[in-house]
Amino acid sequence: RPRRAGVSGSRADGADSIVLAGAYEDDVFGEEEIIYSGSGGRDLQTGKQVTDQEMSGRNLALRRSQETGRPVRVFQLVAAATGECFRYEGLYRVVDHQLARGKAGFQVLLFRLLPVGAAEHSEAVLRPLNDRP
Repeated sequence: RPRRAGVSGSRADGADSIVLAGAYEDDVFGEEEIIYSGSGGRDLQTGKQVTDQEMSGRNLALRRSQETGRPVRVFQLVAAATGECFRYEGLYRVVDHQLARGKAGFQVLLFRLLPVGAAEHSEAVLRPLNDRP
């Protein structure tokens, strides 16, 4: 399981959980949807995006979850009185993904997740990154 941020799962079975830890600047956690940046392309020393992401590794697990419709558990790193902790946000479905230019200028995989229940009623597709507030 991921300890601070990332995707848990496999290419064959899909993602079983993700952690939102504020590591990727293109992530958006909203009340009605999550836009989750794929993994890869970051300099581990600086945390900055330094190259394009690719549909490989853990990103394939997220795509597999989209294909199967299997829900993904979402956790978020939050500040607490005792320090940082992980809060369970619920079950989500990956309903769409796209490759778009991120804030740092590199191609980033963006996965759209909706809460279970809401995902069954959504026909919307992922808006381009530059259309977001």
